[in-house]
Amino acid sequence: MSKKTEMANKNLKKPNLKTESPKVNSKTPFHERKTIYIAILLLITAISYLPSLKSDFIPTWDDNVYVIDNPLIKVLSIENFKNIFTTPVGGSYVPLPILTFAIEYHFGGLNPLPYHINNLFLHLIGVLLVFQILCLLNLKKTFAAAAALLYGIHPMGVESVAWVTERKDLLYSGFYFGSLWLYLIYIKSGQKRKFLLLSSLLLFTLSLFSKIQAVSLPLILIVIDYYFDRPLKANLVLEKIPYFLLSLLFGITGLVVLKDVGALNVNEMFSLTERLFFGAYALSAYLLKFFVPITLSAMHPYPISTGNTLPILYYLSPIFILLVGLAVYRTSLKTRAVVFGTLFFFFSIVFMLQVFGAGQGFLADRFTKVPYFGLVFIAGWGLQNLQIKFKAKMPFIWIAFLVYALVLSVSTYNRCKVWKNGETLWTDVIDKYPNKDARPYGCRGLYYQTKNENDKALADMNISLELDKSDLELTIMRGNIFFEKGMDEQAFQDYIHVVKQKKEDPLALGNLGAIYVRKSQFDSAVFYLSKSLELDSSLAIAYANRAMAYSGMGEKLKAIEDFKQYLIYEPNDERVYSSIAISYQSLGRNMEAIEWMGKAIALKPDFGNYYYIRSQIYKIVGNRSLALADALKANSLGTEISPGYISSLN
Repeated sequence: MSKKTEMANKNLKKPNLKTESPKVNSKTPFHERKTIYIAILLLITAISYLPSLKSDFIPTWDDNVYVIDNPLIKVLSIENFKNIFTTPVGGSYVPLPILTFAIEYHFGGLNPLPYHINNLFLHLIGVLLVFQILCLLNLKKTFAAAAALLYGIHPMGVESVAWVTERKDLLYSGFYFGSLWLYLIYIKSGQKRKFLLLSSLLLFTLSLFSKIQAVSLPLILIVIDYYFDRPLKANLVLEKIPYFLLSLLFGITGLVVLKDVGALNVNEMFSLTERLFFGAYALSAYLLKFFVPITLSAMHPYPISTGNTLPILYYLSPIFILLVGLAVYRTSLKTRAVVFGTLFFFFSIVFMLQVFGAGQGFLADRFTKVPYFGLVFIAGWGLQNLQIKFKAKMPFIWIAFLVYALVLSVSTYNRCKVWKNGETLWTDVIDKYPNKDARPYGCRGLYYQTKNENDKALADMNISLELDKSDLELTIMRGNIFFEKGMDEQAFQDYIHVVKQKKEDPLALGNLGAIYVRKSQFDSAVFYLSKSLELDSSLAIAYANRAMAYSGMGEKLKAIEDFKQYLIYEPNDERVYSSIAISYQSLGRNMEAIEWMGKAIALKPDFGNYYYIRSQIYKIVGNRSLALADALKANSLGTEISPGYISSLN
């Protein structure tokens, strides 16, 4: 062994596995107690995220799929529990987040506040676990708290907290860190308490049930072993086998689900070389955004290629990664800390670099939820070493740190406001990437449509379809706006375009039928609506529209049958009960008409016209007393009744 190597080995300080943080007792100074650090840490983090509690759901960005329109959360029962754990949602297998949504829906319906409160609560638990893990990694409490604060208030984490759907991130990271925490206690206890390893494995399983990205944890366990320089023995390998088997099982399951929903189609759009550059660029961006979190966005679209070339930064990113790697390697001669933090970051983010494509963008702010732990560890370790080397200058270093932390906190506070609703979110994306992708304009247009701001909605959808003429779903939605504005010819053109491109589209066919109903061309209406229902028998509005077409054709029994089918899906639409009553009355089946009008009145007892119609039917069957009572009730509710009619009932 050379003298140079001997010196390197002497300088290489092995962390002490037996080192435990000193227990708090009556002699421990008040400012050094863990509870004080934890209280301050959680308070600052909570304040930074307060605006997220005022946010709505974002139905144009998966909240409709996972929460608002998700049938799996509507019933809390043993049978549905089985469905939750056997049914992928939104192209992902995430049963635990869905289960939490079901519990929240059971007690609070679709009020967004409880969902956001629970997201923030879960984030705070994650921050607490990060602090505990950093202490177990031999950082002193002050520096562990500083590093955990960076983790808690970093604006790159806003997406995971302020977006209800990303409950996935919060649960997966919480169980992930919980598993690591128990593993660290296990190895620092001298492996005497095997139940700690089993408990760690259980939490890892729960993390996998929360999000597939948890598959990286076995690699992190190896990195922890490296950090503590654990001797390579058989038990070191055996204890990891269950972790790797679980990762393999869930990883394969996740890939199958992604393939089934077409989330891997990006492989067909870009070459492997391009996707490798995407990965290198994303990795570089995540590193740089840790220090300077700029250009945060709910969506980062793929770059638009000019010919066969990408922007120059994509080609330079591998060089940047190589330089970072060399710098980290040089530190390994003196310490394992920087290598540990870097490997933690890399191994936990490598599966999210989208080289093989599994999403709508090649990078996302939320992907850093767990990986940034590695970087905050390096930051905490670095501060701790500065304390040793530059003790006299530490007041200035702490001032600089606090200013930086304040900037991050304010940035996080303001970033939470961006997630207020669909307008604020998609306007932010459009400001960051104007005319780069069709989806932000389309999604903002859909938000405007729900607010009945159809002119704004139409303007955004027009821009969206100029950028992507192949978006048939948005074409249908634009047609719907034309339809609502009475612009039937424009709506017809959009629906016909979709049908020509995709002949078996039930929505487009059904909407064409609705236009023909409005034009009183009932034969054509029945033709298109019937084709629509053949393709999708659950389209409730198609039944209602076909019923109106049948009614216009004089086919009252068929109309009644379709109205009743519609009520299976929309049982609280009193207008349809009224329509059924009128259809029965036209057939001379007056008692059935009275029964169905009674159902309409039960749903809307303050609508005078229903009482007046029932009064007329009562008069037909000779029940003048009930006819008079209904006529007087209708009159009291503001329906104008002629004195002659009331007189005839007396």
